[in-house]
Amino acid sequence: MAKPLARRTTIRAAAVAALICFLAIIPLLFHSRYHLHVLIVVFLNVVWASTYRLVLRTGQLHFGHHAFIALGAYTSAVLMLEFGVPILVSILLAGFAGLVFAILLGYPSLRVKAVYFAIITWGAAEVLRFVFMRVDHPFGGTTGLSGIPRPNDFAIPLLGITVDWQSKGPFYALALTLMLGALLALYRLEYSRFGLIFNAIRERDFLAQSVGINIMRYKVFAFAVCGSLASMAGALYANYVTVVTPFDFSVTLLILLGSYILVGGMTQFAGPILGTCLMIISSELLSGYPFFKMMLYSGLIIAAMLFLPNGLLGLPKSISVAVGRVRSRASPALRGERDA
Repeated sequence: MAKPLARRTTIRAAAVAALICFLAIIPLLFHSRYHLHVLIVVFLNVVWASTYRLVLRTGQLHFGHHAFIALGAYTSAVLMLEFGVPILVSILLAGFAGLVFAILLGYPSLRVKAVYFAIITWGAAEVLRFVFMRVDHPFGGTTGLSGIPRPNDFAIPLLGITVDWQSKGPFYALALTLMLGALLALYRLEYSRFGLIFNAIRERDFLAQSVGINIMRYKVFAFAVCGSLASMAGALYANYVTVVTPFDFSVTLLILLGSYILVGGMTQFAGPILGTCLMIISSELLSGYPFFKMMLYSGLIIAAMLFLPNGLLGLPKSISVAVGRVRSRASPALRGERDA
């Protein structure tokens, strides 16, 4: 039993390593700016969807995830426009801003549950967006902030290359690095003692508390990790598009992230990754056919809600369960025929 399990683990690790290597060399193989742009968008949305799932796994109905993204984007934009902070430093400071905001919002709001927590987080997100919309300096008001400066080009003599920030390559590398780092951190959390505690809190928080688990501390911890990583991805997004407005971070973004998780599967770690890749890439393929694009989105969401409660990644298990039920129903009839 141990050997097949170890073999499957080795094969899975090798497949992941091969995929990472392939993603790392894509800019060398494909020079299309459009394809790199799509992949950058996918990488950032994977971070946002995966961090969103982290809070949902603790049993919290979180409706303010887009606030962290907006906070990270505006923090980085203001730092670079007003103070000339380097891009990497601005991304790290945006992550710190998201961490602080998550803790300040989480400690009072995580004491309530379900729809009450959803209302509080949604309200906080809208208040933050209202501030960005109404304060002209330094947030730019309704027109937002534009002209976020790109870093200066620099050469790497050892490799014989020049990093051109007007191209997609550097942002592709940053987005890929951020996504891999975020996924590694989330994976280590999920498959550790923290993941078991998150499951216990989601299923029976009062029982978890009765055995000595400080559920408030772990809820705030998950919320803070979610806020920090989502804000860093938001900061990179702002630097990539060089323009941010309050309308970029409406509840529509939250609905899209939720649909990625729903379609891919909430119960498995790779669910948001699969859902994000499938829906964004299919959306790009159907960009010239808006009607069919909306039909596809609606069809996937409705199918997931009605027939795939565990998303596309749960489809093999759902099929095996259905086949098992059919066999169990057929077995008594077959035995009856033999006896006759």
